[in-house]
Amino acid sequence: MVFARSKRSTARFAAAAVSVAVALAGVAVVLLLKGYDLAALVLGMLAAVAAAAVARIAIRLRRWPRSRLGFFRDRLVLVQGRTELQARWEEVETVTLADQGDWAAARWPEITLTDRLTVRLRPKRRISFRPATFGVEPAACRDLMLRLRDDVALRERLPEFHARDLTSMPLHTGELVRPEL
Repeated sequence: MVFARSKRSTARFAAAAVSVAVALAGVAVVLLLKGYDLAALVLGMLAAVAAAAVARIAIRLRRWPRSRLGFFRDRLVLVQGRTELQARWEEVETVTLADQGDWAAARWPEITLTDRLTVRLRPKRRISFRPATFGVEPAACRDLMLRLRDDVALRERLPEFHARDLTSMPLHTGELVRPEL
């Protein structure tokens, strides 16, 4: 399973902003032709603001992170831009949402949870990331990773890892999905 963040809501907002900008510009032109100069100026300025919003959204969509989180039979794969991290399930020791700054000094009631997931690996490596970047709810991602680490039979339902398949596999996208098997 490969998870990625959806662009759907941002694209819908961009489409709505384009339609508002076109409608405002059209009404401004009609008012200008009828001789209502002040009203046409106000609507023209509103159309310019809507066009600026469209430009900003287009830039954001262009810079959208190409982040993917993949769960495979033998490993976990994170791809963020050009960085690819892989961890075999046998290497995973702990998976936590606890704040790592508080981890060493705090006791149980004082631990604070964050939206950043930290995976501690053997030997003394760790991976830290925000599951929401991939469109996955943090607590559900932690729970799934712990289940996959501990349950070999559950991992058998996942596909084999092949580096070339990571980009061609179907994506599970959403704003924040709860990954389940």
